[in-house]
Formats: sequence, structure tokens, C-alpha cells
Amino acid sequence: RTWEDIQVGDDGVLRIEQPEGADWRLQQSAIPPDARRGVLRHVVVIWDVSVSAGDLDGDLKPSRAVAVANALITWVSNFFEQNPISRLAIVLAGRVLDSSGGEDREVMAGAQLWSPMASSPESHVKLLRAFAEQPRCAGQFSLQNALDLASTILLPLPAYATREVLLLVSSLSSCDPGDVRATIGEVRERCIRCSVLALQAETYICRLLATQTGGTFAVICDATHLSEELQAHLQPPALLRGPTSVQHSLIHMGLPAKVTTAQQLPCACHGTFSSVGYACTQCGAKACEIPCSCAVCGLVLVSSHHLARSTRHLMVLPAFERADKPPEEEAPAACIACAEPLNSSRPLWACPRCSSVGFCDSCNEYTHTTLRNCPHCELDGR
Repeated sequence: RTWEDIQVGDDGVLRIEQPEGADWRLQQSAIPPDARRGVLRHVVVIWDVSVSAGDLDGDLKPSRAVAVANALITWVSNFFEQNPISRLAIVLAGRVLDSSGGEDREVMAGAQLWSPMASSPESHVKLLRAFAEQPRCAGQFSLQNALDLASTILLPLPAYATREVLLLVSSLSSCDPGDVRATIGEVRERCIRCSVLALQAETYICRLLATQTGGTFAVICDATHLSEELQAHLQPPALLRGPTSVQHSLIHMGLPAKVTTAQQLPCACHGTFSSVGYACTQCGAKACEIPCSCAVCGLVLVSSHHLARSTRHLMVLPAFERADKPPEEEAPAACIACAEPLNSSRPLWACPRCSSVGFCDSCNEYTHTTLRNCPHCELDGR
């Protein structure tokens, strides 16, 4: 009953009144601030491109597949912005080409590694834009085949990184060659977290997958809701506990310097000739871009800026508290962060660290989503 939250203010403007003690949506996370989170993430996006994804949808226009492609273009870029040393792959589920037997054959309910595991968004975004212009949706969705392929991709990767699957499903059924419950059990034993975004309605098997593996489940209402749910997966989730969880390990990394040569030399990763690159600190091999793993010695090459962006979620800014409104003669006339005039009908927010009172709603959200620091705490040296 969201319409009941709409109230008419004294100035005649319609506003959405939040219940007492409510805060903006990102502060309502059930994950405690001291939860262990992963710095390195390996994520496989399973995208349902079966015939159901090509159907016209009144909420996701012009079709579910195109709406998901447009949302993923933005999300992939934001993912690597906040997780620069993580890696991502995209798997298509539907009618795909299977080349496992040495020759290509068409499978009506299969899974295909569409965009291989990479540490930069360029290759993913290029394919997504091409799909959005010419969508290809056919075949049937198979949850079991998609999970088997995702497990094959994630298992060989190092155990010190998280293994995650994000499933975007449009179908209300799954055409599986075997027992999908057994596959879900194997995924759980391998400590692969699976989260599901259903584009039509909730199905029991998808809900079971998210529950058994410690992931999340949501049913998408419209394009805006889809973007919001995708944004919730930008921040690393709390690590799973158990014998197969992420292992504690010291990771050997190199901070290479950018070098420019008079002659164009090939890089070790792609063999492309260029005069600019990064020299591996261990073997001296040339890499065309970072972050990446050295193609010769396997050393992880990053920059200090990448490490800073990857670890900033470990220092969580505590949620601001709703402050009691002081008397009119003592109330601040403007927000103490942006200096915008405060409306008497809107709540005031206070930082629990420095006890600064007078943040508006916009600054409350901005400090937690973008700035990630309280400006008054920084001024006080806290």
C-alpha cells in the first residue's frame, strides 16, 4: 500500500512520508557493519534469453531481454568501478550453440559462455550493446545446465576469492536433463552463492536455489526496480561460513609502473603492438592494461587506486540516526553539508560518530553511496 505513504505538505506539494525510524533503502541492509566481506570477487551472470525473454512486457519495454541488456550495460560499468580487481563473466541460457563435442550443434535448452571471465567492462559492454540492438531470444530455459556451466567456470578459480552467481530469469519453467535439486546441492557444497532476479513471477525452484546457497531473491516490477535490485549486488555480500568458504590467504600482488618505449613492442596478454604498457614487477613482461594477471608468471597486477576502491566497503560509514527536531530558534536553517535550506516537514539526520545534527535526506544518501565519509568527521580528524 505504497499509495498510503503519499501526503500533502503544508505548501501543497505531494511527498512520500517514511514511517518513524525509516531511512533510505541502502541503510536497511540486514548485513551487520562488522561482517566479513570479500575484496576479490568472481561473478557469473546467468542471463535467460529463452523465448520468454523476447515476449513483450508492459513493465519492461520493449521486451524483457532488451530491458535487461540496457540495465546490464550500466551495471557492468558500475560493478568494475566499485570492484576494480574483481572478475565477471556472462552466460546465456536458452537456444545456444554447443561445441563441447568438437563441432557446433544447436541445443534448444542449453547454456553458453557468451562473454568470458574478464577484469574490465569493455568486452561485456560491447556484446550487450550489440544484443540490445539485435536481440536473439529462442529455445527453453534450463536451470540445471546453466548452473553446471557456472560451476565449471568458477571451480578452477582461486579459493581466496568469492564465487557468486547472479541469475536473471524470465521463464516460469525449467527444462532440465536431470535432477535439478541435486545440482543445487552441489552448488551449495562448493560454496557458490546464487542470487535470483525473477522478471515475471516467483518460482519455487528459483526461490529454493537462493535460499539453499545463501543468496537473495527478488521479483522485478519494472525497469526502475530492476536497476535498483542490480545496484544492490554492487557491494560484496557477507562471506559464507563453512569448510568450503573463502580461505584466508595472503595474495601476492604487483604494482607495476606505466612505461613508454621508443619502439612498439607486443604485450604478453594479447600480442598487440604498442609503445605504452605496464611492466610486471616479477618477470618484466608487458601488460597492455591493469588490473590483470601476468600472462607469463601469473602475478596479479593492480594499482594502488584499484586497491583503495576495492577495500573502501570494508570501512562502512554507520547509518545516520534520525534526530529529534530542536526548537525553532535552535534548529539549523540549512543543511550542514550542502547549505540548502531545510524544510521543517522533513527529518534531520545526525552522524553517530561526531554527533553533527542537520543533514538533509539528499546528503544522507550521498555520504553513504558516493562520499562514504562524514564531512564533519573528516574535519575533526576522526
